[in-house]
Amino acid sequence: MFHGANILAVDMAKISFIGAGSVVFSKNLICDILQNKELENSVICLMDIDPARLKVAEILARKVVAQLGVPARVEATLDLRKACTGARYVITMIQVGGYKPATVTDFEIPKKYGLRQTIADTLGVGGVFRALRTMPELVKVGNALREFGSPDPLFLNYSNPMAMNMMAIDRVCGVPSVGLCHSVQGTSHQLAGYAGLPHKDISYKVAGINHVAFFLEFKYRGQDAYPLLFQALENPQVFAADRVRFEMMRRLGYFVTESSEHFSEYCPWFIHHGEKMVRDFGIPLDEYLRRCESIIATWKDTEKKMLADSRVSIGKSLEYGSQIIYSMESGVPVVVYGNVPNHGLITNLPSRCSVEVPCLVDAQGIQPTVIGELPPQLAAMCRTNIAVQELAVEAFLTGKREHIYHAVMMDPHTSSQLPLDAIWKMCDELIEAHQRDGFLPQFAPVRRNTGRGAASLERVMVSIEDAGSPADNAAADLVLVVENTTGSRFKGDLKLELDATAFRLGRPPKVACQVAAGGVLRIPFRVRRLRPGVPLAVGAGCASPLVFSKHFLQPVREIVQPGKDSVKVIWSGNTVAEGAIVREKSGLKLALRIHDTDIQINRDAFWDGSAIELFFAPTARQAGAPLQLVVLPDRKNPRITALKDPRAIPGAKISVRADKGGYDTEIFIPWKAVGAPAGQPFLMELQVRVNALGDAHGRVAAIWQGSAKPQQESGNFAVILP
Repeated sequence: MFHGANILAVDMAKISFIGAGSVVFSKNLICDILQNKELENSVICLMDIDPARLKVAEILARKVVAQLGVPARVEATLDLRKACTGARYVITMIQVGGYKPATVTDFEIPKKYGLRQTIADTLGVGGVFRALRTMPELVKVGNALREFGSPDPLFLNYSNPMAMNMMAIDRVCGVPSVGLCHSVQGTSHQLAGYAGLPHKDISYKVAGINHVAFFLEFKYRGQDAYPLLFQALENPQVFAADRVRFEMMRRLGYFVTESSEHFSEYCPWFIHHGEKMVRDFGIPLDEYLRRCESIIATWKDTEKKMLADSRVSIGKSLEYGSQIIYSMESGVPVVVYGNVPNHGLITNLPSRCSVEVPCLVDAQGIQPTVIGELPPQLAAMCRTNIAVQELAVEAFLTGKREHIYHAVMMDPHTSSQLPLDAIWKMCDELIEAHQRDGFLPQFAPVRRNTGRGAASLERVMVSIEDAGSPADNAAADLVLVVENTTGSRFKGDLKLELDATAFRLGRPPKVACQVAAGGVLRIPFRVRRLRPGVPLAVGAGCASPLVFSKHFLQPVREIVQPGKDSVKVIWSGNTVAEGAIVREKSGLKLALRIHDTDIQINRDAFWDGSAIELFFAPTARQAGAPLQLVVLPDRKNPRITALKDPRAIPGAKISVRADKGGYDTEIFIPWKAVGAPAGQPFLMELQVRVNALGDAHGRVAAIWQGSAKPQQESGNFAVILP
């Protein structure tokens, strides 16, 4: 907290407007403030980053002071620190990035993906990216106010997206703050009109989150006036004036505070459902772009007129900002609706989210009202929005790009229109576009279509592969594979690790490695068994945190005698397939029962349906990968093909007999196709893919390697005797 010469006299409250280039809005607030006698001698400090707009704001502020005849003092500065120094109240009204390029980008890129928006300043992809641009600047203001402002200052924010911005200010700045909006008081006037009541005779209680707060009570002279609103709901002329909000009142039982065009993009029930729905509910797509274009087109004339007129219009707006400052300075209490941290105020919404509730304001400051529980359907509606808000704030706080994707994918409107891949690509394009314009520099590139930083996934991947080990279990021929996926050369020592009492390495256990960026190093070695029947487990350790090492496991190979040993394929305790291996003079036959209750064949991608895979390799050292055969159990046209050769295997045969529980199949493979030398043992593995296993499991793939207990490591083939 700053103390000393910059603190103004008690009777001269310094009120700083950050973003005063929002000329009309700041002029209206100045009029509101200076029409209170207790605030006539305030210091009005105007700050903006645009010198031309700031100059217009200063001229208008001085005209207001002269016209009201008050002793207020007007200052103007481009320096945020100077604006905050000694300030008792700071009011922010900023739009970071402006209409062009930022807002146009927020609309046009999503539109390429088929995602339409109306306002895009509160939620959805537009709201998330507006928040990511705005939160850093608001936090700068809050930190400057904390360091250089007067004792016990107050931060009043008008910038959208309100809830996300206020959550960021609360988490970072450590200054009293309140978010202000005119949707509650504005909607109260609208409801009075819909119900045919004078506004002075109504009272209400509202709670929720900004733009998704609900009129929990709407009364006329103490009587519940909601019946009048439900009567208005059935009046076509009244309904047509506010279709989305009246429809939501019909469904939820309560009227929401923000306009129909806003609310249509906070939920998944309107824009997503086609042009007819958009027309029927009068949803103005791209409405914010139209408004901005209109303001820009007429601004020069408006500015010229305001500067030319010797007098300005002095009115009294519905904004809460002047009421708060007046009550804190005078001690006269007032009730306003403010956006504040949820410290037990609404008990069925998350702690520390930003909630909009009635607040008592007096000389003691802002004192929010405890609401308790919202009706459960209203709390559920709010939580769909809060999930997006929390993730966007988390992205800002941590600089983790993945939370941007998470926020957008949780958005009700976006998730109703786009699949995940499109959401990821859209966010990538938005981030890159905003970064070209100088925003969001903290979000580093990620691996495409993931939520993880590219650098965080770079590793030196160490694994061990079977190079075609002999079948006698006495030795294993292996290859140490070192793959460098990082952007720089890797140099380090790897230590081979295994049980030295059961195995002996054919090379020193310490291996010095140098691998270029993106390179792969392969080092063959042999392991001999010192004791029979011991499964081989070998790994390669390294002290470097960049190294990810996967251990190799090879059980003692199963010896299978065709005609004597049965085949049983198990997945999670369920039998996927069972049968037998039969040795015939001209080849190998498998007789299997497959428990597939929904046989589906995908000839273009066999793994995406019902299929059987057979792997064969000689027991001696082999060159390259094992032979892989694919069996497609099509009931009308079953086929056996080699994976790398789509032609049918000469002499191979298959039969399929299906019923509701699965199918029986006999598969015959000639010895020549198996690739085993005549009269020699060979290695075999069987993988069964079923489209549905019984009535409880969808697509399943399970492996047999000579045991009823499947092994998940590659290369653990069963040894088939000739």
